[in-house]
Amino acid sequence: MKRGWMLFFGLMVLLFSAACGVDDNQGDSGNEEAEETMKEEETNSENEEAGENVIKKAVNDLAMHSEIKPEKDKVLFQFSIENQGDEAYELGFTSGQKYEIVVKNDADEEVYRFSEGQMFTQALETKTLEPGDSLSFEEEWSDGVGPGDYNAAISIEANSVNSQTLESKPFQVSRAFTVEGDNPPAQEDEASEAPAEGEAFRNIEVSGENGSYIITGEAKVFEGSFIYNVEDGHNMLIENTTHEVDEAAPSWSSFELEIELSEDQVPEYGALTLTLFEIDPKSGNPTNVNYIPLEQFQG
Repeated sequence: MKRGWMLFFGLMVLLFSAACGVDDNQGDSGNEEAEETMKEEETNSENEEAGENVIKKAVNDLAMHSEIKPEKDKVLFQFSIENQGDEAYELGFTSGQKYEIVVKNDADEEVYRFSEGQMFTQALETKTLEPGDSLSFEEEWSDGVGPGDYNAAISIEANSVNSQTLESKPFQVSRAFTVEGDNPPAQEDEASEAPAEGEAFRNIEVSGENGSYIITGEAKVFEGSFIYNVEDGHNMLIENTTHEVDEAAPSWSSFELEIELSEDQVPEYGALTLTLFEIDPKSGNPTNVNYIPLEQFQG
């Protein structure tokens, strides 16, 4: 009898030990899976941060340049994207379309879209820009051009840079321009009308560096005021600020602007540009637009 009880208790001890061993093994396995998950999440986070840094540097290094040349029956668009950084960038495109141009009139109605009616290859394409390289394009709009004030949005249609997906379109610019008619209306009262295109600013001089600039010149502007902004090719750093001068058109009046940018606004690469313009009293759109280079940065 005593021997039977000893066998019974021995069996129970063995079963309890086996159960504990299974639980311990399951606990170790669970800990290993948790550690692997944490490591995978950390790796994904590091890769995501690295990708964001690549895109951020590319947006800073790749600068858009554009020029619009309007005539009475056509408009010529010349634009480019330039690598002003110290490393190569591979731009990825989902089709043969490398750029888009959209023009709207003073009523904010779309009057021209480059891609409308176009056929593009649907194969993935890439373009590599070494430091100092650029991609240049030229396009002409001639169908339906008429006198008036317009705004053109020009963008490079890349969807990735160095294999990192772009969620938006960072490589784009917006420019206002005016197409003159054959017989512009005579100005009966010169003092009550805005001055003609290209006659609003003169004798512009720029001094200063590293985000601190003084701009002097003369302006002949309607109602004695004009508007300026400052951009780095990607971001608007000072937006639509009004500056008043002593006398309105038809008199020329001297002016002085003091531009002060914070340290984090000054780019490592690219260029800072000051834009001077008026608002047309009839259409409410920008006119007499002047682009003044402030400083070029090479890193």
